[in-house]
Amino acid sequence: MTFLRNAAVAASIAVTAIAGLAAPAGADPVPNTAEAQATSTDGQSKTSTAGLAPIAGNTPIQRASSSTERELAATCWNGRTDGGRNFFMTCNGTSYHVYVDCTDGRHLFPETFSGQWDFRLTCPVGTRAVWGGSW
Repeated sequence: MTFLRNAAVAASIAVTAIAGLAAPAGADPVPNTAEAQATSTDGQSKTSTAGLAPIAGNTPIQRASSSTERELAATCWNGRTDGGRNFFMTCNGTSYHVYVDCTDGRHLFPETFSGQWDFRLTCPVGTRAVWGGSW
């Protein structure tokens, strides 16, 4: 009986320790990480996270609502910020990625999108969204 009680106590401590490491709802999954939430026209949804991109990155980008660089895989429009951490846009294309420029730098999301998607890109806590687009 003592063995079972000790095992139960050990299991309880382990669960409490692991639960204590989990991020609370709505918190950044990792410090300085941006988050993307996307919904397609057919109702699919995806989420993705992105750390800060290297400063020397030579990634060809297209700003949302930009008329330049139309040869890239996607066209994005309706770009707007909420004055805080969020940037919103709609993109359509084949095999493209999205990014958000925050006051701490650019965050490139690794998730690949095809077709038309509505995006909410959220900058890390303590930063503001400046703009965004596709790459």
